[in-house]
Amino acid sequence: MKNIFFSPRIGKDYARGGIFGKKILAVGESHYCGTGCADCGVCGRHPECADFTKKVVEWCLDPSVEREGWMSTYLKFERSLVGKETSTPESRSIWDSIAFYNFLQVAMGGAREAGTNQQYRAAAEPFMQVLEELQPDVLIVWGVRLWNNLPNRNWADGSKVAVDGYDVQNGFYTLSSGKKVKAVCVYHPSVGYDWSFWHKVIEYFI
Repeated sequence: MKNIFFSPRIGKDYARGGIFGKKILAVGESHYCGTGCADCGVCGRHPECADFTKKVVEWCLDPSVEREGWMSTYLKFERSLVGKETSTPESRSIWDSIAFYNFLQVAMGGAREAGTNQQYRAAAEPFMQVLEELQPDVLIVWGVRLWNNLPNRNWADGSKVAVDGYDVQNGFYTLSSGKKVKAVCVYHPSVGYDWSFWHKVIEYFI
């Protein structure tokens, strides 16, 4: 994909909807990396980083890899998709059913670090390209900060949706084909994420 530094991870069953029957694209905010390369995010440089998103998910799915704290982010999110605790085979089936993409196309220096306004703007075009390429039915956006920095091109706000008294931010993108992609904002799964509650939210939209 042109102008995309961190390629999305596309599950092998994504195109046919996997276990959900719909093409779901989850969007995280950023990777973080301690290397600090001055040319991080420059397409054509560091081709070894193109598959970083794919490798991160694979590390989480590999039971032989030592568990680290950040991996719970992916575990909590997958459980919010299915509404229950998941086994290792179930985790694989879930991630094989969806696509995952990190919005910012330059790595942050640490966890929960925000990008600059310029970095969010620069990420808009690659993001729209991913939408056009993957043609998702549902977009699940990780975190209010990312939600507030999404591009507003071909965007429309959704109707009011309340789940257990919480007003869920939602809307849709219209693709060049005319297809409307439903989008919903969930809390970032890294912290303060009640997967049982967010399952109710996600279930409403899928």
